[in-house]
Amino acid sequence: MFKRVGNYISNKDEEFLKNSDLIIGWNKTGDISFEGSEKFILLLSRLAYVFELVCEEIKSNGDYEEFIDILRGVRIKKILEKHNFTLAKIAEILSKIDESQRVSIIINEDDYDTIRGIIGFAAMIGFDKMGLYFDELDEEFYEFRLVD
Repeated sequence: MFKRVGNYISNKDEEFLKNSDLIIGWNKTGDISFEGSEKFILLLSRLAYVFELVCEEIKSNGDYEEFIDILRGVRIKKILEKHNFTLAKIAEILSKIDESQRVSIIINEDDYDTIRGIIGFAAMIGFDKMGLYFDELDEEFYEFRLVD
């Protein structure tokens, strides 16, 4: 799923990044930037689920319901406060993601659980519209798939 693409390790090519409607920086600069944690990306996934932004393809995955059960345990208010965000701001960001044809996330992260969370979030939104561009990525993730 992931391979070296220019300066990044990605599931997409350089053209996808160049032509993206929205670029999100994870511990990087972008149209929208986050300095997040595993809990923050799980919050984004939970709210994507609540706002019904989940792609149909992932719903057929055998682990989908288990993942949703995990997301139901995410404490929204506490995480929003910790990361200095409001629910309205997150809803606005998710709306921008939903309205975009191509979204790229440029990622500078080495925490295993956060990386899994980012990949899970991209799977929920849909890999067809979501490009992940890692500065570095452990080889064990190269074949990581939530959806076949």
